[in-house]
Amino acid sequence: MYIFVTNLYVSAVILALSTVIEAARPKFRDDYRYEKAFDAFYKLHTEPFDWYQARIRCESEGSQLLVPISLDEADSIPLLIAPILTRFEGVFVGVHDLYSERSFVTIEGSSLQDTILDLLWELQQPLHSGGRCVAMRRNGRLFVHPCNQHLPFACKLPASKVKYFKECDTYDSRWTLGPNETCYITHIEPQTWFEGYSTCLGAGGHLTILNSKEEAQYIQDAFKQVDQHMFPGDFAFLGFSDLFQRYHYRTVLGESLDDTRVSWDFKCPGNFTKFDERCGGFRRSGLLSTTNCKLPCMFFCEKPANGSFKIRTRQGAVRHRLQPLSNN
Repeated sequence: MYIFVTNLYVSAVILALSTVIEAARPKFRDDYRYEKAFDAFYKLHTEPFDWYQARIRCESEGSQLLVPISLDEADSIPLLIAPILTRFEGVFVGVHDLYSERSFVTIEGSSLQDTILDLLWELQQPLHSGGRCVAMRRNGRLFVHPCNQHLPFACKLPASKVKYFKECDTYDSRWTLGPNETCYITHIEPQTWFEGYSTCLGAGGHLTILNSKEEAQYIQDAFKQVDQHMFPGDFAFLGFSDLFQRYHYRTVLGESLDDTRVSWDFKCPGNFTKFDERCGGFRRSGLLSTTNCKLPCMFFCEKPANGSFKIRTRQGAVRHRLQPLSNN
């Protein structure tokens, strides 16, 4: 009886603490952890990418590559990145000298010189022959690393920048409500099909799949609104390919492509296409087509207006129970 009552008491305490933590945490994506001491959200991406893709992936989630703004924050970050540092040298952060060699700046263009960040360099760093991008070790010290060599990375978003958009149940202002209770993003900055797939996934959606003539017309109209001076191409990626087998077109959700709602370009699919044109998309004319998956193009993402394809927001999601980075 005593053990039973004790267990009930412990369970009640845990539930009460969870409720307090829930109430104190501002609402944002559930895959980010909130640190009250710094009033910011953080996420460690354990899958390694080059610095350029790391930047894109953070942006797709509405955040940026991590840049500490105080020594206290820098001292706390190693607790976030510790789990992956047995396999990697460190994690990419939002610092580089790509604009001018030896002039290191943050992702927002602020110079490191004469700031607290300049105090975080590892001994004998920065090695100017070591690379043009910056990473952080377990001890919180910065070192230069080749931008095209893969590392895990950390993203950050100050809580003050979080804004909720009810229409698409999202914290990302780029989503726009379209037909069939679906929201869309038009990405005019070109990426490969594979990169576009990851970008959409990071934003809580997937590459657009045309499921109705109304949806196809909406995407065609959105494509026409893109200034041809900004993106002169005639093609945008959608969520289908024949990567499994030639001419066996499947959507990113594994379904057969229903081409009864949208017509193909007269050259596709058929012997007029080149062998490496395996990824599908849409022309400004409103016709389906294919192109090389590795050719950077604009692309469209979609997600349900209520919730997301993969990542659920705090509203209705499982409570966040990660341990804090610091004693808040």
